Amino acid sequence: MLKILLKQTFFHRRFISTFELTRNAIGNQPIEWEDLIKWIDNGQKTLLWRDEQGAQRYIEHQKLVSKDYRSINDFIRIHYLQWDIHFDQSIQKRIAVRGLQSIKEPLLTPNDFPYYLVHNIQHWLIWCDPKPAKVEQIIEQILNKKFPCEKFDRLSFVNPPRLRSVSDVFHAHVFTREIQR
Repeated sequence: MLKILLKQTFFHRRFISTFELTRNAIGNQPIEWEDLIKWIDNGQKTLLWRDEQGAQRYIEHQKLVSKDYRSINDFIRIHYLQWDIHFDQSIQKRIAVRGLQSIKEPLLTPNDFPYYLVHNIQHWLIWCDPKPAKVEQIIEQILNKKFPCEKFDRLSFVNPPRLRSVSDVFHAHVFTREIQR
């Protein structure tokens, strides 16, 4: 039986902070492949979780980002999508500005703060700004290129708005595992 610690207030119909999302989702057992399938099939009604150490790393990262950047969206655009940096003197923070070298194509990266998964599952993210017109098609193209279905089991999803810790930069979660023969 998987256990997840959730505060009852999570299920209010309001948007909550990334800190609240992370603090309220700490699990004591890793997530199995079948759990991911059920979670997606059931409409993503609960949170996926990190272990205590992973959650703490994520919270510390959020604190550092909020100290130096206007938002997590600016951090993602600057560090992943290579947007230019504008330093806003009035708020003393970095702001992302699209530049000539900004990445315009979808970008696949390992998730730096993956959920608490069993050892054979990898957690990836596809970043793109702006959101692509044909989301499913883009995801499928990337997965077929990097993780061919003959060699990998693959799952992907886009979090519903209430569960997004990065709200203004499109991203899809991808889970992969090698097929054992």
